[in-house]
Order: sequence, then C-alpha cells, then structure tokens
Amino acid sequence: MFKLPDVMSLLPEVIAKEGSSRFGALVEVWLKQMNDIAETVRVMSEWKAIDKAEGVTLDDIGGNVGQPRGQATDEVYRMLLRSKLARMNANGSLDSVIQVLALALQAKPHEFRLTEQHSDPVEPEPAAVHVSSVPYEKLNSAGLSPAQFVALVERLVAAGVRVSRVELTGTFSLATIVDQLEVNEHGLGDEAMIQGGTLGDMYVPGNDYDLPI
Repeated sequence: MFKLPDVMSLLPEVIAKEGSSRFGALVEVWLKQMNDIAETVRVMSEWKAIDKAEGVTLDDIGGNVGQPRGQATDEVYRMLLRSKLARMNANGSLDSVIQVLALALQAKPHEFRLTEQHSDPVEPEPAAVHVSSVPYEKLNSAGLSPAQFVALVERLVAAGVRVSRVELTGTFSLATIVDQLEVNEHGLGDEAMIQGGTLGDMYVPGNDYDLPI
C-alpha cells in the first residue's frame, strides 16, 4: 500500500510536503485511487488459487478442469475442485483414495482408514469398502454431509464398488486421571460451550442434493 509520507518524501524540496497543503491533498486523492487499484490486483492474484477464489471465478476454474458446480456452495465446490485435480492421478487403490480425500478435505492421510469389506468377519461383501475413520470436523468445515462424502468415495474407488458404511470420528476422549474432571479441547465442554470434544457418528442416508462428481 502507498502511504502519503513515503510519496511526499520522494518529491523535491521546492514542493510543500505538508499533508494539509493543496498539493498534499491532491496527492492523497491520487494515492487513494492507486491503493484501490493495488488492492484489486492483489485480490485478482489471490483468486487464481482455488482456496481464495469465490463465485464466478471458481466457476471459471471449474470450467478449466471439467468440474461443474451444481448446487454446491463455494466451500463444497473448492473441495470438489481439489478432489477433481487429485483424481486425475488416482488409480482406484485404497491408498490413492485416502490421498485424494486428504487433499480434498485438507486433512492428513492418517486421519482416514478404509478397509475392503470382503474380509469383514461379520458382514463380508465382495464389492464394498468400509470407511472406518473419517474426521467429522473436516466434513463440517467443508460443508459436506455424510451422504455426499459417500458419493465422493464411491467416485474414487473402482467401478461397481460401494461404500457399506462410514464411521465419523470425533475428538472426545476420557480424562487421563480417574475421578477428576478435565475441561479441554478433547474432554467435556465448559459452561460457555467454547471448548470440548466432539462425538462421532455412524452414517445414516439422508435427503441431500447430488454433487456433480
């Protein structure tokens, strides 16, 4: 950003450099226009990135990579664009699926666990995968419902393979000391409900809009 004292200091001494002078007032008007232009250029530069772009600019990025928006919000659309770019190099293996999910939801790969259902001792199924761990907070921050997450996973795995169930993991954990209350980011919530752990869940199908994936 341009500042009036810095600009005035570059001018020759014969010019009155006080900000209250007529010339100083003229320079200040000019600086406002220059700063507005500089801010516009900065935003345009930032909006070249998926994580910064908004609205129609995101649609333009999606058009370049062949990913329509559908009814998705900007947050969900950013996730779709990240996953679209990652899917271009995915091979359908569980490891590549985890890598795509981590990139799409901006998480760490170790936060996800997928297993093939055919080896399940209770409910074996030849063409299904079980998502046994996915951080609930990552879905919430992306504005993604469990049903939409399942649709994303089924788009990543091999054709004909379905997701049998999804276990959403929370951050809640028991106290480390017996008979002592601990209020922190993993324990019970405080009275103001500002901090505390979150519970997990098991996916139950709902009425969600389809994502264009």
